[in-house]
Amino acid sequence: MIEPFPTGDGPPSAQPSSDAPSPLPPSIFTFPNRIVFGAGSLRSLPGELRRLNVARPLVVTDPGLVGSGLADAVLDLLESPVLFTEVQANPTEDDVLAGAERFQASGCDGVIGLGGGSPIDAAKAIRLVLAHPGPLADYDVNRGGIDRIKPDMVPMAAIPTTAGTGSEAGRGALIQIPGTGRKTAVLSPYLLPSVAVCDPDLTLGLPPVLTAGTGMDALTHCLESYLSTTFHPICDGIALEGLRFIFRGLETAVHDRSNHEARTAMMMGALLGGISFHKGLGVVHALSHALGSEGRVHHGTLNAVLLAHALRFNREAAEPRMTELAARVGLGRAGDGPGHLITLVELIMARMPLPRRLGQIDGLERDRISAYARLAMLDHCRLTNPRPCTQANLEELLDRAW
Repeated sequence: MIEPFPTGDGPPSAQPSSDAPSPLPPSIFTFPNRIVFGAGSLRSLPGELRRLNVARPLVVTDPGLVGSGLADAVLDLLESPVLFTEVQANPTEDDVLAGAERFQASGCDGVIGLGGGSPIDAAKAIRLVLAHPGPLADYDVNRGGIDRIKPDMVPMAAIPTTAGTGSEAGRGALIQIPGTGRKTAVLSPYLLPSVAVCDPDLTLGLPPVLTAGTGMDALTHCLESYLSTTFHPICDGIALEGLRFIFRGLETAVHDRSNHEARTAMMMGALLGGISFHKGLGVVHALSHALGSEGRVHHGTLNAVLLAHALRFNREAAEPRMTELAARVGLGRAGDGPGHLITLVELIMARMPLPRRLGQIDGLERDRISAYARLAMLDHCRLTNPRPCTQANLEELLDRAW
């Protein structure tokens, strides 16, 4: 297990013990939205929906979760749910419009996003379309869409089944929109789910490759948000705490899919990563959004491959900040904290069942590097990257990662 933090600094929930006490009851937080966290917290869903006056929710999920039986675990708790499964791995505007139509035709009064970031983001966008009919491109963050979003959203519960995106505590949704020709971010505090139910038991049995990809997504959120140029000490502290949980839980969760302590640590790390990136992200996400713009590649896997390359790219501009981060996680005591931080990321990747190079990922084409770089230049995440980016910079970075 990779543990860069000083001994004893990891989260208690992630430290195995032969005489560990019985699991604690779920905890309730209210930051930035209402969060019910802990093993068995799914059982709180009916009460949370009653609190929101939701009697007939639209359950937005994907066919894989229906096939796994996880969707039934949620549906069985509800009296009159409506199931909507037409959500792609990278949701599109057509998915969102179809979900909104199902909501209205079925007389629903609330939305549940069940799954990874894709169903949860789709559920957020469905709420937006219901409140503000019209093209989603109108709410592109690059077009000032945030200023036109009003707080009249239908209630929503988010139930993550992976420990990665942090979308359950994020204020945005990523949707593939023909009107922009790319994976587009819609951002607003009004898009925060009304409640997030974070039950790590729902991630037990997640295959190693998905555990690794989603876990590296959470790790990237914490690292990129800490290094972003926005001044936000609150998110900095949250990112550091997220790293503590992720470093403790990631490797064990990947190699022992039934380990409750590791799954709990990763669920919390992902949640904290999702909160921390309210501060903004960086070039890793700008590029992964561009590379995933056609919906064929797993977002977290792209982040994992790009992360060390992006840290090297940013090092000159972010040397003091990287040194500080390395020191805070117990690295660089003999000097060269940034170098040790990059090495740590490479060591973690070496233990993950993931591709190491972009060229090993199906669905990407090297001769489209310039097109990917052009799309990344349009991505809002680029704006908070420590080092200013040109298209030529991004093409070179992609070439090195290929």
